[in-house]
Amino acid sequence: MVNFWLTLPLPGLLASLVLFFSATAAILVWLSFGPLTGRAVQSFHGVVPPVMGAIAVILAILIGFLASDIWERERSAASAVRAEANQLVALDRLAATFGLPRTSLDAAIRAYAATVVQREWPSMARQQASPDAENALDQLFKAVEALPINAANRGDLDRLMTSTALEVRTARNTRLSLAQDHSEDVKWLSVLALAFMAQVSVALVHLERARPQIAALAVMTGSLLIVIGMLAAHELPFSAPLPVSPVPIAHVLDLVGSG
Repeated sequence: MVNFWLTLPLPGLLASLVLFFSATAAILVWLSFGPLTGRAVQSFHGVVPPVMGAIAVILAILIGFLASDIWERERSAASAVRAEANQLVALDRLAATFGLPRTSLDAAIRAYAATVVQREWPSMARQQASPDAENALDQLFKAVEALPINAANRGDLDRLMTSTALEVRTARNTRLSLAQDHSEDVKWLSVLALAFMAQVSVALVHLERARPQIAALAVMTGSLLIVIGMLAAHELPFSAPLPVSPVPIAHVLDLVGSG
């Protein structure tokens, strides 16, 4: 269920978050001052503010760990995309440097880049790989193996070209693994549960009058929405609502000649 919520479009993700925490805040106010439960809840009057501070510290630590996981995954995803694009361009530049015919190699590079951008990126949004991209990568390896390298340079140059092609595959595998990776549901559930407990602690500290409690809950709820919403929007690096861009790989089509 957490994974479904994280893959919602940005408006839906934020709206569900606002609805949930606004509802919990409203329920806490009603329980504190409502005609049915107000008297019983207000018997807890006297809870000291440090209780709220202790829960806030625990919540901050947990959010920090979650944020660290998310930012590291996003940085790794962007780095993998750049590495993949760089190695594709390197294949073309190596062939040009050593005077190798590049028509079939450039066609394979362009076909792979176009397939990744047009077909694999939408598949990664569903946390899946594209068979078409895998086939295009196989054709790229065949184009590298078919290069007419003279006998004098065959050993070193063949290894260099093959190693560069393997770097493309490694970068793609890293990209795909990150597309299917996300923070554990337990971490997200813990953050959401502690966020609710932070609201409860605010309500307990402000049982004297309704208006101060409403104001305190509004400030706390707004802060939670900003932080949790920002983290949720970046949780899946290649999925909505804020995916890593395929622009570096698309730029390969401009850098590698078409003819």
